[in-house]
Amino acid sequence: MVNLEKVIFGNLPLLGISYQGKDKDREYKEKFSEKDEIKKIMKIALKNGIRYFACSSQDFNELSPIHLQSLKELEDEQDIKIPLIACAGIPMTLSGERITDYRRWATHLTCELKYFEKTIRASYYEDPILNCRDDWRENLSTAKPYDLKELDRGLKINWSKWEDEMIRFSTHKIAWIEPGSESDFLALCRMDLLEELLDRTHEFGYRVLLGSHHLGITFQLLNEERVKKHDGYVAPVNKFGIMMFPTKNEVEKCIKNARKEEKIIVSVKPFAGGRIQPKEALEYVYNEIGVDMCMIGAGSIEELEEDLEVASTILRDSQVTK
Repeated sequence: MVNLEKVIFGNLPLLGISYQGKDKDREYKEKFSEKDEIKKIMKIALKNGIRYFACSSQDFNELSPIHLQSLKELEDEQDIKIPLIACAGIPMTLSGERITDYRRWATHLTCELKYFEKTIRASYYEDPILNCRDDWRENLSTAKPYDLKELDRGLKINWSKWEDEMIRFSTHKIAWIEPGSESDFLALCRMDLLEELLDRTHEFGYRVLLGSHHLGITFQLLNEERVKKHDGYVAPVNKFGIMMFPTKNEVEKCIKNARKEEKIIVSVKPFAGGRIQPKEALEYVYNEIGVDMCMIGAGSIEELEEDLEVASTILRDSQVTK
């Protein structure tokens, strides 16, 4: 196999998230509650030349601490340090209440409907990955969008909690911190807080890739405000346009412009939660779109080996044709 530095070993299957339904999630959660099972599949990733691994905050879910402990144990056993792309949710509150996911999504939808065809409403409601969330359609339809003026006055970030997370990550080799897709929300309503977040994260010595589910909007907003303190973006990029908001076309255009500015583009959800076959999926992200890196998760050794064989072939062929 060729060197797979353009592949990141994703962590969501190891945290019990399949995007294929509750039964598959339960299967993953049971399997990867054991550190030995996590380390088995991590060893295959390392053996095949993957350099970067993804991880999440300790409090992301009940399996995240087990995943982080497994990483540490594997590093000790093999006397190595694994560069991590570490995702951390941004702890935001309004008038002392936590910002909720459904109201946040409803706010994005309301704002994007002002500028794009109303067909994007269907994209929000029908997206197969979003519909893996409990009662997605009902909860989104009943969620009240936040008032942007109220957010301007009262939105806050719990800096103590954010800094505690940065300190916890300092025991690992961090390639980039990825503030989660709450970055989109801050770009929409409080750019000043997003810039402060970037500054505070840099103070810990970390480089930053912003997580984005709304790259087609967020990239433009950041450019308008000349926010340049991040190295790039971690965003859904796949041939079906799943989780690519406001539209697949807008995201693709923004990726082209971001790459002209030498911003790093990391594709997540390239297989759209198992809905696109590996060859078709990876030819799109690497050859058609030209992402810098692609995050690939797997729930079994066999699945990972198949995906990496396909990735290796595509990357090798692309090197030959250059």
